[in-house]
Amino acid sequence: MSSLPLEGNVLPALSRDDPLFGLIYYVIGGWFIGSSLVLLLEGLLIAQVSNYYSWYQEDSLQMKLAVAFLFLLTVLKSIQSFAITWINSILYMRDPAGTIALNKAWHQIVNIPLGSFIGLFVQSYYAYRLYKLSKRWFYVAPLIAVMILGFVTAVITASVIAKSGKSSDWFAIHLSSTFATDVLITGASMFFLIKARQKALSHTRKLISGIIKVCCQTALPATTATLLQLVCSRIGGKTLKPQATNAIILVLLDSVPIIYANCMLYILNTRRSLRSAETSAGIGNSNTGNNPPSGTRSRGGGASQWRSGASPVELSSLGGVQVHRQIETTGAESGPAILYILLQIHLLYSRILYNHTEKNTCTL
Repeated sequence: MSSLPLEGNVLPALSRDDPLFGLIYYVIGGWFIGSSLVLLLEGLLIAQVSNYYSWYQEDSLQMKLAVAFLFLLTVLKSIQSFAITWINSILYMRDPAGTIALNKAWHQIVNIPLGSFIGLFVQSYYAYRLYKLSKRWFYVAPLIAVMILGFVTAVITASVIAKSGKSSDWFAIHLSSTFATDVLITGASMFFLIKARQKALSHTRKLISGIIKVCCQTALPATTATLLQLVCSRIGGKTLKPQATNAIILVLLDSVPIIYANCMLYILNTRRSLRSAETSAGIGNSNTGNNPPSGTRSRGGGASQWRSGASPVELSSLGGVQVHRQIETTGAESGPAILYILLQIHLLYSRILYNHTEKNTCTL
């Protein structure tokens, strides 16, 4: 029966003088931190997806399928990230130096293209929202071109790493395209929202201000992370050396796609609070006409249930700034309003009395 090793037989902790320090600390450690962060973010995403399907049951089928497809992509990304950590840390535990050769393995090669595809999917949703807001396709077409460039360069980067084991300038082009797309979509959306706010009523301005705040909140995490990746890739160079900058890149390569997915679900789920503020402020929906506004409460079974409209994009109704005019009745205006109603009743009564008298005269 084996006994626990004595204190004097315990191996010393890893030190910077160890020749494997950089490999274990920055490469294997980077993959470990990245996969741990991915699992944490995936847990948050599961909660957001659950809230989406319970709160917005009346969303279009296309939107529900898009959310399901995005969630499936993130699950695959989480499995792939955990597999890298398991293989590097468990299967190759006795040969840490052998993990260098694994950067050409398929489960690591697909890391960049898979993450880029998730980012492309979310950015496509942002571009769709921008089109619904601007109603102009030529504003969105250049952004789509840059988005496709970012994905293509991610595939090229993966193929270069698979052949040479080194990075290339294509990786910097991929990160630059992704960063530029995020900045341009956010800037254009804020421009049209600010333009719409200038033509809206006071209560509607508050609603649009809330949407602007949400746009900034959801754009900041992924954009900042992409910019940090770009800076670290320029500092670290093309060689995949075991250093701090490359460890940061490994962590962000794993986590940024899940951050994108969480931001998209946050936008979809925020419609509930935005519409709650709209309802409490007494604002009618811009495009509903005689229909009840989307996102209002309907009571059933003793509980309040939120119902969303058919359109999944809360910005689409602000494209033409078609806001219903409101008549705000204050104490100073209540008197003239009552006199006007009494005058109309008097005129109507006089007309009925005149018609009755005229009918009796004709009979005589």
